[in-house]
Amino acid sequence: MEKFVFTIGHSNHEPEYFLQLLEAHGVNCVVDVRSVAASARNPGFNKKPLEAFLGRHDIRYLHFEQGFGARQENPALHNENGQVDFEKVQHAAAFHEAVRRLEAGLEKGFRVALMCSEADPLDCHRFSMISRFLQQQGFTVCHILKDASLADHPALEVELLEKYRKKLPEPSLFEPEIGADERLRVAYRLHNKDIGWTPQSN
Repeated sequence: MEKFVFTIGHSNHEPEYFLQLLEAHGVNCVVDVRSVAASARNPGFNKKPLEAFLGRHDIRYLHFEQGFGARQENPALHNENGQVDFEKVQHAAAFHEAVRRLEAGLEKGFRVALMCSEADPLDCHRFSMISRFLQQQGFTVCHILKDASLADHPALEVELLEKYRKKLPEPSLFEPEIGADERLRVAYRLHNKDIGWTPQSN
């Protein structure tokens, strides 16, 4: 079985346009990865109306807030500054249970899109917390952009490296072992620092 997953952000789209984005890629199951399935600016994407809207178009809706949500309350999943640490979340039991449920859906033949609110995956934890892990586990992850085009995960990793290029370590006389994997790991950590949730800030 090919483990193929999309991601998407509802952004400020009208529900009808959001539906077009899903249908353009044959998505028939939306997994909501928001910790809170509500949008003050876009109430059509609140849990109940969204589930009903998608259901009318034969698209299943699921909410994986505990495993895949960005607002992890458990202090054991935070860094020394009290911010959610994506790498710690990736080791949590609830996260692995969410991955197991995702795999079960794929085995049943669903074409799944992980949904959050941000239009650009590089602004969202679905890229650096969830998709990174899935790719490492052999999934193919493609991100549906707001114009309906697709960006595969490795292509966005190139953009991530460019975004943090000036802050990434370089091989030197004293650290010649620094390579592409280490630079990417540091870029993900910087991204976590920029977008990770801290309880006291909300």
